[in-house]
Amino acid sequence: MKTNTPRTKVTLTIAGLLALTGIFYAASPTQFGSVPEPIGVAAAPSQLIVSEYCSQNLDKIDCLGNVSVLATIPGPIGPCLERYITIAPSQSALAGFTPRDVFVTQGTAVYKVLGASGTLFATITGCQEDHTGITFDHAGTFGYNMIVTCEGGGVWQVDSTGTPTHIAETNTAIEGPAVPPLSFGPLGGQILVADEYNGQVHAIANDGTVTLDVFDWYGAESVQVIPSAQCTHCGGGAFFQAIENFNAIYQYPPTDFTGLGGNILVPSEYSAGTALITWNGSNYSSTFFGNIPGATFEGSAFADCDVPPTTLGGTPSPTPTATAIATATPAATATPAATATPTATATAASTATATPTPTPTISPTTVTAAPASGVYGGTVNLSATLTSSGSPLSGKTINFTLNGNPVGSAITNGSGVATKTSVSLSGIYPGFYPSGVGASFAGDSSYAPSSGTASLRVTYGTCTGSDPGGVILPPINAGGTSVFQHGSTVPVKFKVCDANGNSISDPNAVFASGSGSVTMITNLRGTVDNINEATYNDIPDSAFHFGSGSGVWIFNLVTSNLSRGSTYYFQINLRDGSAIQFQFGAK
Repeated sequence: MKTNTPRTKVTLTIAGLLALTGIFYAASPTQFGSVPEPIGVAAAPSQLIVSEYCSQNLDKIDCLGNVSVLATIPGPIGPCLERYITIAPSQSALAGFTPRDVFVTQGTAVYKVLGASGTLFATITGCQEDHTGITFDHAGTFGYNMIVTCEGGGVWQVDSTGTPTHIAETNTAIEGPAVPPLSFGPLGGQILVADEYNGQVHAIANDGTVTLDVFDWYGAESVQVIPSAQCTHCGGGAFFQAIENFNAIYQYPPTDFTGLGGNILVPSEYSAGTALITWNGSNYSSTFFGNIPGATFEGSAFADCDVPPTTLGGTPSPTPTATAIATATPAATATPAATATPTATATAASTATATPTPTPTISPTTVTAAPASGVYGGTVNLSATLTSSGSPLSGKTINFTLNGNPVGSAITNGSGVATKTSVSLSGIYPGFYPSGVGASFAGDSSYAPSSGTASLRVTYGTCTGSDPGGVILPPINAGGTSVFQHGSTVPVKFKVCDANGNSISDPNAVFASGSGSVTMITNLRGTVDNINEATYNDIPDSAFHFGSGSGVWIFNLVTSNLSRGSTYYFQINLRDGSAIQFQFGAK
Protein backbone atom coordinates (compact mmCIF):
# COMPACT_ATOMS: atom_id res chain seq x y z
CA MET A 1 0.00 0.00 0.00
CA LYS A 2 1.23 3.48 -0.85
CA THR A 3 0.24 6.41 1.33
CA ASN A 4 0.48 10.01 0.21
CA THR A 5 0.16 13.23 2.12
CA PRO A 6 -2.52 15.41 0.55
CA ARG A 7 -1.50 17.90 -2.12
CA THR A 8 -4.73 19.82 -1.69
CA LYS A 9 -6.67 19.82 1.55
CA VAL A 10 -9.81 21.80 2.22
CA THR A 11 -10.42 22.63 5.87
CA LEU A 12 -13.74 24.04 7.03
CA THR A 13 -14.33 24.78 10.70
CA ILE A 14 -17.60 25.62 12.36
CA ALA A 15 -16.21 28.88 13.68
CA GLY A 16 -15.17 29.89 10.19
CA LEU A 17 -18.59 29.04 8.84
CA LEU A 18 -20.39 31.19 11.34
CA ALA A 19 -18.12 34.10 10.55
CA LEU A 20 -18.91 33.95 6.85
CA THR A 21 -22.41 35.17 6.18
CA GLY A 22 -24.11 34.43 2.91
CA ILE A 23 -22.36 31.10 2.23
CA PHE A 24 -25.16 28.90 3.58
CA TYR A 25 -27.21 26.99 1.03
CA ALA A 26 -30.97 27.11 1.39
CA ALA A 27 -31.37 23.41 2.17
CA SER A 28 -34.97 22.60 3.00
CA PRO A 29 -35.27 19.11 4.52
CA THR A 30 -38.59 17.71 5.73
CA GLN A 31 -39.43 14.51 7.57
CA PHE A 32 -40.67 11.79 5.23
CA GLY A 33 -40.99 8.63 7.32
CA SER A 34 -40.51 7.24 10.82
CA VAL A 35 -38.15 4.29 11.38
CA PRO A 36 -36.75 3.01 14.72
CA GLU A 37 -33.12 4.20 14.94
CA PRO A 38 -32.51 4.24 11.17
CA ILE A 39 -28.95 3.65 9.94
CA GLY A 40 -28.47 2.68 6.28
CA VAL A 41 -30.37 4.27 3.40
CA ALA A 42 -30.56 3.33 -0.28
CA ALA A 43 -32.77 5.17 -2.74
CA ALA A 44 -33.90 4.96 -6.36
CA PRO A 45 -36.88 6.31 -8.31
CA SER A 46 -39.02 3.38 -7.16
CA GLN A 47 -37.11 2.21 -4.09
CA LEU A 48 -36.37 3.63 -0.64
CA ILE A 49 -34.87 1.12 1.77
CA VAL A 50 -33.71 1.68 5.36
CA SER A 51 -31.96 -0.52 7.93
CA GLU A 52 -32.64 -0.42 11.68
CA TYR A 53 -29.88 -0.20 14.29
CA CYS A 54 -31.21 -2.81 16.71
CA SER A 55 -33.10 -5.25 14.49
CA GLN A 56 -32.53 -7.40 11.40
CA ASN A 57 -35.32 -5.63 9.52
CA LEU A 58 -34.88 -3.79 6.26
CA ASP A 59 -37.78 -1.40 5.83
CA LYS A 60 -39.29 -0.02 2.65
CA ILE A 61 -40.92 3.38 2.48
CA ASP A 62 -43.62 3.97 -0.11
CA CYS A 63 -44.48 7.15 -1.97
CA LEU A 64 -46.62 8.43 0.91
CA GLY A 65 -43.98 7.83 3.57
CA ASN A 66 -45.61 4.66 4.91
CA VAL A 67 -43.09 2.21 6.36
CA SER A 68 -43.30 -1.59 6.17
CA VAL A 69 -40.83 -4.47 6.44
CA LEU A 70 -39.18 -5.44 3.15
CA ALA A 71 -36.96 -8.25 4.42
CA THR A 72 -35.33 -9.69 7.54
CA ILE A 73 -31.71 -10.66 7.09
CA PRO A 74 -30.00 -13.49 9.01
CA GLY A 75 -28.14 -12.78 12.22
CA PRO A 76 -27.40 -10.87 14.23
CA ILE A 77 -23.67 -10.72 14.90
CA GLY A 78 -24.47 -8.31 17.72
CA PRO A 79 -27.63 -6.85 19.23
CA CYS A 80 -27.22 -3.44 17.57
CA LEU A 81 -25.12 -2.84 14.46
CA GLU A 82 -24.71 -0.23 11.75
CA ARG A 83 -25.81 -2.00 8.58
CA TYR A 84 -25.50 -0.15 5.28
CA ILE A 85 -27.32 -0.73 2.00
CA THR A 86 -26.70 -0.28 -1.71
CA ILE A 87 -28.70 -0.99 -4.87
CA ALA A 88 -26.88 -2.27 -7.96
CA PRO A 89 -26.99 0.39 -10.73
CA SER A 90 -27.20 -0.22 -14.47
CA GLN A 91 -23.40 0.11 -14.82
CA SER A 92 -22.91 -2.91 -12.56
CA ALA A 93 -24.22 -5.16 -15.35
CA LEU A 94 -20.87 -4.55 -17.06
CA ALA A 95 -19.27 -6.36 -14.11
CA GLY A 96 -21.81 -9.21 -14.16
CA PHE A 97 -24.21 -7.92 -11.48
CA THR A 98 -27.96 -7.76 -11.90
CA PRO A 99 -29.14 -4.13 -11.69
CA ARG A 100 -31.74 -3.44 -8.98
CA ASP A 101 -30.37 -6.16 -6.68
CA VAL A 102 -30.17 -4.95 -3.08
CA PHE A 103 -27.17 -5.64 -0.84
CA VAL A 104 -26.70 -4.99 2.88
CA THR A 105 -23.64 -5.27 5.12
CA GLN A 106 -23.48 -6.89 8.54
CA GLY A 107 -20.01 -7.10 10.05
CA THR A 108 -17.88 -9.33 7.83
CA ALA A 109 -20.87 -10.37 5.72
CA VAL A 110 -22.57 -8.87 2.68
CA TYR A 111 -26.09 -10.18 2.13
CA LYS A 112 -28.08 -10.11 -1.08
CA VAL A 113 -31.75 -9.43 -0.41
CA LEU A 114 -34.01 -12.06 -1.94
CA GLY A 115 -37.71 -12.01 -1.24
CA ALA A 116 -38.35 -11.52 2.47
CA SER A 117 -34.90 -12.60 3.57
CA GLY A 118 -31.28 -12.45 2.50
CA THR A 119 -28.62 -14.87 1.33
CA LEU A 120 -24.90 -14.57 2.03
CA PHE A 121 -23.23 -12.98 -0.99
CA ALA A 122 -19.69 -12.26 0.21
CA THR A 123 -17.52 -12.55 3.31
CA ILE A 124 -14.85 -9.92 3.95
CA THR A 125 -12.55 -11.60 6.47
CA GLY A 126 -10.64 -8.38 7.08
CA CYS A 127 -13.71 -6.46 8.26
CA GLN A 128 -14.73 -5.77 11.84
CA GLU A 129 -18.08 -6.41 13.51
CA ASP A 130 -19.59 -3.00 12.78
CA HIS A 131 -19.66 0.05 10.45
CA THR A 132 -19.02 -1.91 7.24
CA GLY A 133 -19.64 0.49 4.34
CA ILE A 134 -20.83 -0.37 0.84
CA THR A 135 -21.37 1.27 -2.55
CA PHE A 136 -20.98 0.61 -6.27
CA ASP A 137 -18.43 2.11 -8.62
CA HIS A 138 -20.37 4.29 -11.08
CA ALA A 139 -17.25 5.76 -12.72
CA GLY A 140 -15.64 2.56 -14.02
CA THR A 141 -12.24 3.02 -12.39
CA PHE A 142 -12.88 -0.07 -10.26
CA GLY A 143 -14.57 -2.07 -13.00
CA TYR A 144 -18.11 -1.07 -11.95
CA ASN A 145 -17.77 -3.53 -9.07
CA MET A 146 -19.03 -3.36 -5.51
CA ILE A 147 -16.86 -1.41 -3.04
CA VAL A 148 -16.80 -2.44 0.64
CA THR A 149 -14.99 -0.65 3.46
CA CYS A 150 -14.11 -2.01 6.91
CA GLU A 151 -14.24 0.01 10.11
CA GLY A 152 -10.56 -0.77 10.77
CA GLY A 153 -9.43 0.78 7.47
CA GLY A 154 -9.67 -2.01 4.90
CA VAL A 155 -10.93 -1.19 1.39
CA TRP A 156 -12.15 -4.05 -0.81
CA GLN A 157 -13.55 -4.62 -4.28
CA VAL A 158 -16.14 -7.39 -4.65
CA ASP A 159 -17.01 -8.91 -8.03
CA SER A 160 -20.32 -10.38 -9.18
CA THR A 161 -19.42 -13.84 -7.83
CA GLY A 162 -18.94 -12.45 -4.33
CA THR A 163 -15.16 -12.74 -4.48
CA PRO A 164 -13.45 -9.90 -2.54
CA THR A 165 -10.13 -8.37 -3.62
CA HIS A 166 -8.17 -6.23 -1.20
CA ILE A 167 -7.36 -2.74 -2.50
CA ALA A 168 -5.74 -0.87 0.39
CA GLU A 169 -5.57 -0.12 4.11
CA THR A 170 -6.02 3.41 5.44
CA ASN A 171 -5.22 2.36 9.04
CA THR A 172 -7.97 4.69 10.21
CA ALA A 173 -11.62 4.15 11.11
CA ILE A 174 -13.61 4.56 7.86
CA GLU A 175 -17.12 4.20 6.46
CA GLY A 176 -19.49 5.74 3.93
CA PRO A 177 -17.53 5.19 0.65
CA ALA A 178 -18.32 6.78 -2.71
CA VAL A 179 -16.64 7.04 -6.11
CA PRO A 180 -17.11 10.54 -7.58
CA PRO A 181 -17.14 11.05 -11.35
CA LEU A 182 -13.94 11.70 -13.29
CA SER A 183 -15.03 15.34 -13.60
CA PHE A 184 -14.38 15.80 -9.87
CA GLY A 185 -10.80 16.96 -10.38
CA PRO A 186 -7.74 14.89 -9.36
CA LEU A 187 -9.86 12.89 -6.90
CA GLY A 188 -12.44 11.91 -9.52
CA GLY A 189 -12.67 8.15 -9.97
CA GLN A 190 -11.03 7.46 -6.61
CA ILE A 191 -12.78 5.95 -3.60
CA LEU A 192 -13.49 8.64 -1.02
CA VAL A 193 -14.14 7.44 2.54
CA ALA A 194 -15.24 9.25 5.69
CA ASP A 195 -13.27 9.10 8.94
CA GLU A 196 -15.59 10.45 11.63
CA TYR A 197 -13.14 10.07 14.52
CA ASN A 198 -10.51 12.27 12.86
CA GLY A 199 -13.03 14.47 11.04
CA GLN A 200 -11.44 13.75 7.66
CA VAL A 201 -12.03 12.33 4.19
CA HIS A 202 -9.42 10.02 2.65
CA ALA A 203 -8.90 8.98 -0.99
CA ILE A 204 -7.95 5.57 -2.42
CA ALA A 205 -6.83 5.20 -6.06
CA ASN A 206 -7.33 2.00 -8.06
CA ASP A 207 -3.61 1.18 -7.75
CA GLY A 208 -3.96 1.08 -3.95
CA THR A 209 -2.45 4.51 -3.28
CA VAL A 210 -4.00 6.07 -0.19
CA THR A 211 -4.07 9.85 0.24
CA LEU A 212 -5.03 10.75 3.77
CA ASP A 213 -6.93 13.85 4.87
CA VAL A 214 -7.91 15.34 1.50
CA PHE A 215 -10.82 17.15 3.17
CA ASP A 216 -11.68 18.03 6.76
CA TRP A 217 -15.20 17.98 8.20
CA TYR A 218 -15.98 17.42 11.84
CA GLY A 219 -17.55 14.00 12.46
CA ALA A 220 -17.48 13.05 8.74
CA GLU A 221 -20.00 10.20 8.44
CA SER A 222 -20.07 9.46 4.72
CA VAL A 223 -19.38 10.79 1.24
CA GLN A 224 -22.36 11.33 -1.06
CA VAL A 225 -22.00 12.09 -4.78
CA ILE A 226 -24.56 14.58 -6.09
CA PRO A 227 -25.95 13.17 -9.36
CA SER A 228 -25.45 15.27 -12.48
CA ALA A 229 -29.14 14.81 -13.25
CA GLN A 230 -31.49 14.77 -10.29
CA CYS A 231 -33.94 11.94 -9.84
CA THR A 232 -36.58 11.68 -7.15
CA HIS A 233 -38.27 8.93 -5.23
CA CYS A 234 -41.90 8.90 -6.39
CA GLY A 235 -41.55 12.47 -7.67
CA GLY A 236 -40.73 13.80 -4.20
CA GLY A 237 -37.35 13.86 -2.45
CA ALA A 238 -34.01 13.63 -4.23
CA PHE A 239 -31.80 13.10 -1.16
CA PHE A 240 -32.55 11.17 2.02
CA GLN A 241 -30.87 11.12 5.41
CA ALA A 242 -31.33 8.76 8.36
CA ILE A 243 -31.59 10.74 11.61
CA GLU A 244 -30.99 8.08 14.23
CA ASN A 245 -31.86 10.07 17.34
CA PHE A 246 -35.07 11.40 15.76
CA ASN A 247 -36.18 7.92 14.54
CA ALA A 248 -36.83 9.59 11.21
CA ILE A 249 -35.92 9.77 7.54
CA TYR A 250 -35.63 13.28 6.13
CA GLN A 251 -35.88 14.18 2.45
CA TYR A 252 -34.53 17.12 0.44
CA PRO A 253 -36.14 18.40 -2.79
CA PRO A 254 -34.16 18.30 -6.07
CA THR A 255 -34.11 22.12 -6.18
CA ASP A 256 -31.65 22.06 -3.25
CA PHE A 257 -29.02 20.64 -5.63
CA THR A 258 -29.51 22.75 -8.74
CA GLY A 259 -26.14 23.32 -10.43
CA LEU A 260 -24.27 21.12 -7.92
CA GLY A 261 -24.16 17.84 -9.88
CA GLY A 262 -20.85 15.96 -9.85
CA ASN A 263 -19.76 17.40 -6.50
CA ILE A 264 -19.99 15.77 -3.07
CA LEU A 265 -21.70 16.17 0.29
CA VAL A 266 -20.12 15.11 3.60
CA PRO A 267 -22.66 14.80 6.45
CA SER A 268 -21.48 14.92 10.07
CA GLU A 269 -22.59 12.37 12.66
CA TYR A 270 -21.75 14.87 15.40
CA SER A 271 -24.47 17.43 14.59
CA ALA A 272 -22.15 19.77 12.66
CA GLY A 273 -24.37 19.59 9.58
CA THR A 274 -23.41 18.73 6.02
CA ALA A 275 -20.50 20.14 4.03
CA LEU A 276 -20.61 20.73 0.26
CA ILE A 277 -17.28 20.20 -1.51
CA THR A 278 -16.97 21.39 -5.11
CA TRP A 279 -14.35 21.38 -7.88
CA ASN A 280 -14.22 24.49 -10.08
CA GLY A 281 -11.74 23.18 -12.62
CA SER A 282 -8.62 24.21 -10.73
CA ASN A 283 -9.38 24.09 -6.99
CA TYR A 284 -11.58 22.42 -4.41
CA SER A 285 -13.71 24.57 -2.16
CA SER A 286 -15.93 23.72 0.77
CA THR A 287 -19.05 25.44 2.07
CA PHE A 288 -21.73 24.68 4.63
CA PHE A 289 -24.69 23.04 2.92
CA GLY A 290 -27.16 22.80 5.79
CA ASN A 291 -28.07 21.20 9.10
CA ILE A 292 -30.94 19.72 11.04
CA PRO A 293 -30.25 21.06 14.56
CA GLY A 294 -29.59 18.36 17.11
CA ALA A 295 -29.72 15.57 14.51
CA THR A 296 -27.37 12.59 14.49
CA PHE A 297 -26.82 11.80 10.81
CA GLU A 298 -26.20 8.17 9.90
CA GLY A 299 -26.66 6.87 6.35
CA SER A 300 -27.60 9.10 3.43
CA ALA A 301 -28.46 8.46 -0.20
CA PHE A 302 -29.49 10.24 -3.37
CA ALA A 303 -32.25 8.70 -5.48
CA ASP A 304 -30.01 6.90 -7.97
CA CYS A 305 -31.02 7.59 -11.55
CA ASP A 306 -28.81 4.69 -12.65
CA VAL A 307 -31.07 2.12 -10.96
CA PRO A 308 -33.73 0.92 -13.42
CA PRO A 309 -37.27 1.30 -12.11
CA THR A 310 -38.93 -1.73 -10.59
CA THR A 311 -41.60 -2.57 -8.08
CA LEU A 312 -40.13 -2.45 -4.60
CA GLY A 313 -40.15 -5.78 -2.84
CA GLY A 314 -41.18 -7.64 -5.98
CA THR A 315 -39.85 -10.84 -7.38
CA PRO A 316 -36.08 -10.84 -7.85
CA SER A 317 -34.94 -10.24 -11.39
CA PRO A 318 -34.84 -13.53 -13.28
CA THR A 319 -31.47 -14.86 -14.29
CA PRO A 320 -31.21 -15.84 -17.97
CA THR A 321 -31.31 -19.61 -18.34
CA ALA A 322 -29.31 -21.39 -21.03
CA THR A 323 -31.44 -23.43 -23.47
CA ALA A 324 -30.18 -26.94 -24.09
CA ILE A 325 -29.67 -27.87 -27.79
CA ALA A 326 -29.90 -31.56 -28.65
CA THR A 327 -26.76 -32.88 -30.39
CA ALA A 328 -26.48 -36.32 -31.96
CA THR A 329 -23.70 -38.39 -30.42
CA PRO A 330 -22.34 -41.48 -32.23
CA ALA A 331 -23.06 -44.70 -30.37
CA ALA A 332 -20.07 -46.29 -28.72
CA THR A 333 -18.64 -49.35 -30.58
CA ALA A 334 -17.35 -52.27 -28.56
CA THR A 335 -13.65 -53.03 -29.04
CA PRO A 336 -12.32 -56.55 -28.44
CA ALA A 337 -10.23 -56.69 -25.26
CA ALA A 338 -6.54 -57.44 -25.73
CA THR A 339 -5.28 -60.74 -24.25
CA ALA A 340 -2.04 -60.61 -22.28
CA THR A 341 0.60 -63.27 -23.12
CA PRO A 342 2.95 -64.24 -20.28
CA THR A 343 6.62 -63.59 -21.01
CA ALA A 344 9.50 -64.92 -18.96
CA THR A 345 11.46 -62.06 -17.35
CA ALA A 346 14.81 -62.21 -15.66
CA THR A 347 14.72 -60.97 -12.07
CA ALA A 348 17.66 -58.87 -10.93
CA ALA A 349 19.22 -59.52 -7.54
CA SER A 350 17.88 -57.23 -4.86
CA THR A 351 20.04 -54.25 -3.95
CA ALA A 352 19.82 -52.35 -0.71
CA THR A 353 18.47 -48.82 -1.26
CA ALA A 354 18.79 -45.97 1.26
CA THR A 355 15.42 -44.62 2.43
CA PRO A 356 15.35 -40.79 2.49
CA THR A 357 14.34 -39.14 5.77
CA PRO A 358 11.06 -37.18 5.24
CA THR A 359 11.27 -33.39 5.69
CA PRO A 360 8.73 -32.11 8.21
CA THR A 361 5.94 -30.07 6.60
CA ILE A 362 5.21 -26.74 8.26
CA SER A 363 1.51 -25.92 7.91
CA PRO A 364 0.36 -22.30 7.55
CA THR A 365 -1.75 -20.73 10.27
CA THR A 366 -4.14 -17.80 10.63
CA VAL A 367 -4.73 -15.75 13.75
CA THR A 368 -8.02 -13.85 13.80
CA ALA A 369 -8.24 -11.32 16.62
CA ALA A 370 -11.65 -10.23 17.88
CA PRO A 371 -12.59 -6.55 18.34
CA ALA A 372 -12.68 -5.52 21.99
CA SER A 373 -14.18 -2.71 24.01
CA GLY A 374 -13.89 -1.60 27.62
CA VAL A 375 -14.39 1.34 29.94
CA TYR A 376 -11.62 3.85 30.65
CA GLY A 377 -9.70 2.92 33.77
CA GLY A 378 -11.14 -0.60 33.78
CA THR A 379 -10.35 -3.87 32.05
CA VAL A 380 -11.09 -5.56 28.75
CA ASN A 381 -11.41 -9.17 27.63
CA LEU A 382 -9.34 -10.22 24.62
CA SER A 383 -9.78 -13.24 22.37
CA ALA A 384 -8.34 -14.62 19.16
CA THR A 385 -8.84 -17.75 17.07
CA LEU A 386 -5.99 -19.85 15.64
CA THR A 387 -6.67 -22.03 12.60
CA SER A 388 -4.73 -23.96 10.00
CA SER A 389 -6.41 -24.52 6.63
CA GLY A 390 -9.71 -23.66 8.28
CA SER A 391 -9.36 -26.14 11.15
CA PRO A 392 -8.95 -24.92 14.76
CA LEU A 393 -5.70 -25.56 16.60
CA SER A 394 -5.86 -26.33 20.30
CA GLY A 395 -3.20 -26.15 22.98
CA LYS A 396 -1.27 -23.32 21.31
CA THR A 397 -0.07 -20.12 22.99
CA ILE A 398 -1.41 -16.79 21.72
CA ASN A 399 0.34 -13.60 22.81
CA PHE A 400 -1.78 -10.45 23.11
CA THR A 401 -0.92 -6.75 22.89
CA LEU A 402 -2.86 -3.51 23.40
CA ASN A 403 -1.65 -0.67 21.19
CA GLY A 404 1.55 -2.63 20.67
CA ASN A 405 2.29 -3.27 24.36
CA PRO A 406 2.40 -6.90 25.59
CA VAL A 407 -0.43 -7.76 28.02
CA GLY A 408 -0.05 -11.51 28.43
CA SER A 409 -0.95 -14.76 26.71
CA ALA A 410 -3.55 -17.52 26.69
CA ILE A 411 -3.85 -21.10 25.42
CA THR A 412 -6.27 -22.03 22.62
CA ASN A 413 -9.14 -24.37 23.49
CA GLY A 414 -10.68 -27.10 21.38
CA SER A 415 -12.25 -24.48 19.11
CA GLY A 416 -8.91 -22.76 18.58
CA VAL A 417 -9.97 -19.80 20.72
CA ALA A 418 -7.61 -18.18 23.22
CA THR A 419 -9.17 -15.80 25.77
CA LYS A 420 -7.34 -13.37 28.03
CA THR A 421 -9.70 -11.83 30.59
CA SER A 422 -9.50 -8.70 32.74
CA VAL A 423 -6.66 -7.03 30.87
CA SER A 424 -5.97 -3.59 32.32
CA LEU A 425 -6.70 -0.53 30.17
CA SER A 426 -4.43 1.64 32.31
CA GLY A 427 -2.75 4.35 30.28
CA ILE A 428 -5.12 4.01 27.30
CA TYR A 429 -7.34 7.04 26.77
CA PRO A 430 -10.95 6.81 25.58
CA GLY A 431 -11.23 6.53 21.82
CA PHE A 432 -11.23 4.16 18.87
CA TYR A 433 -8.02 2.36 17.91
CA PRO A 434 -8.43 0.52 14.56
CA SER A 435 -5.58 -1.92 15.25
CA GLY A 436 -5.48 -1.63 19.05
CA VAL A 437 -5.79 -5.37 19.70
CA GLY A 438 -2.89 -7.53 18.58
CA ALA A 439 -2.67 -11.34 18.72
CA SER A 440 0.21 -13.53 17.54
CA PHE A 441 1.27 -17.17 17.40
CA ALA A 442 5.04 -17.75 17.50
CA GLY A 443 4.87 -21.01 15.55
CA ASP A 444 6.35 -24.42 16.36
CA SER A 445 7.81 -27.44 14.62
CA SER A 446 4.52 -28.19 12.86
CA TYR A 447 2.85 -24.84 12.35
CA ALA A 448 4.06 -21.52 10.93
CA PRO A 449 3.81 -18.26 12.92
CA SER A 450 1.04 -15.75 12.21
CA SER A 451 -0.56 -12.67 13.70
CA GLY A 452 -3.63 -10.47 13.41
CA THR A 453 -5.12 -7.25 14.71
CA ALA A 454 -8.58 -5.93 15.56
CA SER A 455 -10.11 -2.72 16.79
CA LEU A 456 -10.16 -1.49 20.36
CA ARG A 457 -12.76 0.92 21.65
CA VAL A 458 -12.40 2.60 25.06
CA THR A 459 -15.52 4.33 26.35
CA TYR A 460 -16.62 6.33 29.38
CA GLY A 461 -18.32 4.67 32.32
CA THR A 462 -21.54 5.27 34.25
CA CYS A 463 -21.18 8.01 36.85
CA THR A 464 -22.08 7.52 40.48
CA GLY A 465 -24.07 10.18 42.29
CA SER A 466 -26.92 12.38 41.14
CA ASP A 467 -25.22 13.96 38.09
CA PRO A 468 -25.25 11.73 34.99
CA GLY A 469 -22.25 11.59 32.71
CA GLY A 470 -21.99 12.61 29.07
CA VAL A 471 -24.87 15.13 29.15
CA ILE A 472 -25.18 18.84 29.76
CA LEU A 473 -25.84 19.68 33.41
CA PRO A 474 -27.81 22.51 35.07
CA PRO A 475 -28.24 25.39 34.93
CA ILE A 476 -28.64 24.59 31.22
CA ASN A 477 -31.77 22.53 30.73
CA ALA A 478 -30.97 19.32 28.81
CA GLY A 479 -34.34 19.63 27.07
CA GLY A 480 -33.24 22.84 25.33
CA THR A 481 -35.72 25.21 26.99
CA SER A 482 -33.26 27.47 28.85
CA VAL A 483 -33.27 31.19 28.05
CA PHE A 484 -30.55 33.37 29.59
CA GLN A 485 -30.24 37.13 29.84
CA HIS A 486 -28.19 38.58 27.01
CA GLY A 487 -24.82 39.84 28.30
CA SER A 488 -24.61 37.42 31.20
CA THR A 489 -22.35 34.39 31.39
CA VAL A 490 -23.72 30.85 31.08
CA PRO A 491 -22.05 28.13 33.19
CA VAL A 492 -21.61 25.17 30.82
CA LYS A 493 -21.17 22.06 32.96
CA PHE A 494 -20.74 18.34 32.36
CA LYS A 495 -18.85 15.30 33.61
CA VAL A 496 -17.63 11.97 32.27
CA CYS A 497 -16.58 9.06 34.44
CA ASP A 498 -14.24 6.08 34.57
CA ALA A 499 -14.95 2.40 35.17
CA ASN A 500 -15.41 3.03 38.89
CA GLY A 501 -17.98 5.77 38.33
CA ASN A 502 -15.58 8.52 39.38
CA SER A 503 -15.46 11.83 37.51
CA ILE A 504 -12.41 12.09 35.23
CA SER A 505 -10.23 15.12 35.95
CA ASP A 506 -7.49 14.45 33.35
CA PRO A 507 -8.23 16.78 30.38
CA ASN A 508 -6.31 14.44 28.04
CA ALA A 509 -8.86 11.72 28.78
CA VAL A 510 -11.85 14.04 28.44
CA PHE A 511 -11.37 16.40 25.49
CA ALA A 512 -10.68 15.78 21.83
CA SER A 513 -7.86 18.31 21.93
CA GLY A 514 -6.23 20.58 24.51
CA SER A 515 -8.19 21.57 27.57
CA GLY A 516 -11.49 21.67 25.73
CA SER A 517 -13.78 24.36 24.41
CA VAL A 518 -17.35 24.90 23.32
CA THR A 519 -18.08 24.76 19.59
CA MET A 520 -21.02 26.72 18.20
CA ILE A 521 -22.91 24.77 15.52
CA THR A 522 -25.59 27.15 14.34
CA ASN A 523 -28.33 29.50 15.52
CA LEU A 524 -31.99 30.23 14.77
CA ARG A 525 -33.36 33.74 15.06
CA GLY A 526 -36.62 34.71 16.71
CA THR A 527 -37.14 31.42 18.52
CA VAL A 528 -36.89 32.27 22.24
CA ASP A 529 -39.43 32.87 24.99
CA ASN A 530 -38.94 34.89 28.15
CA ILE A 531 -35.85 34.60 30.34
CA ASN A 532 -36.31 31.57 32.62
CA GLU A 533 -32.84 31.05 34.09
CA ALA A 534 -30.85 32.89 36.76
CA THR A 535 -28.37 35.60 35.78
CA TYR A 536 -24.67 34.77 36.13
CA ASN A 537 -21.81 37.24 35.86
CA ASP A 538 -18.74 35.06 36.27
CA ILE A 539 -15.46 35.80 34.48
CA PRO A 540 -15.72 34.32 30.97
CA ASP A 541 -13.49 31.30 30.25
CA SER A 542 -11.35 30.48 27.24
CA ALA A 543 -11.16 26.79 28.21
CA PHE A 544 -12.85 24.34 30.55
CA HIS A 545 -11.62 24.01 34.13
CA PHE A 546 -12.29 21.16 36.53
CA GLY A 547 -14.12 21.83 39.77
CA SER A 548 -12.42 19.52 42.24
CA GLY A 549 -15.17 19.97 44.77
CA SER A 550 -18.09 19.44 42.39
CA GLY A 551 -16.38 16.93 40.14
CA VAL A 552 -17.67 18.66 36.99
CA TRP A 553 -16.03 20.49 34.12
CA ILE A 554 -17.06 24.16 33.84
CA PHE A 555 -16.87 26.71 31.04
CA ASN A 556 -18.32 30.18 31.69
CA LEU A 557 -19.63 31.13 28.26
CA VAL A 558 -20.07 34.81 27.46
CA THR A 559 -23.32 35.83 25.72
CA SER A 560 -22.58 39.48 24.94
CA ASN A 561 -21.45 38.51 21.42
CA LEU A 562 -24.68 36.59 20.73
CA SER A 563 -27.80 38.05 19.17
CA ARG A 564 -30.85 38.75 21.30
CA GLY A 565 -33.87 36.62 20.50
CA SER A 566 -31.92 33.70 19.01
CA THR A 567 -31.49 30.09 20.01
CA TYR A 568 -27.90 28.83 19.81
CA TYR A 569 -26.76 25.25 19.31
CA PHE A 570 -23.42 24.09 20.73
CA GLN A 571 -21.40 20.96 21.27
CA ILE A 572 -18.47 19.78 23.36
CA ASN A 573 -16.14 17.37 21.55
CA LEU A 574 -14.95 14.51 23.74
CA ARG A 575 -11.88 12.32 23.52
CA ASP A 576 -13.81 9.14 22.71
CA GLY A 577 -15.16 10.70 19.49
CA SER A 578 -18.59 11.51 20.88
CA ALA A 579 -19.99 14.96 21.56
CA ILE A 580 -22.34 16.57 24.06
CA GLN A 581 -24.88 18.80 22.33
CA PHE A 582 -26.93 21.48 24.03
CA GLN A 583 -28.84 24.64 23.23
CA PHE A 584 -30.15 27.77 24.92
CA GLY A 585 -31.69 31.08 24.00
CA ALA A 586 -30.42 34.61 24.69
CA LYS A 587 -32.82 37.49 25.32
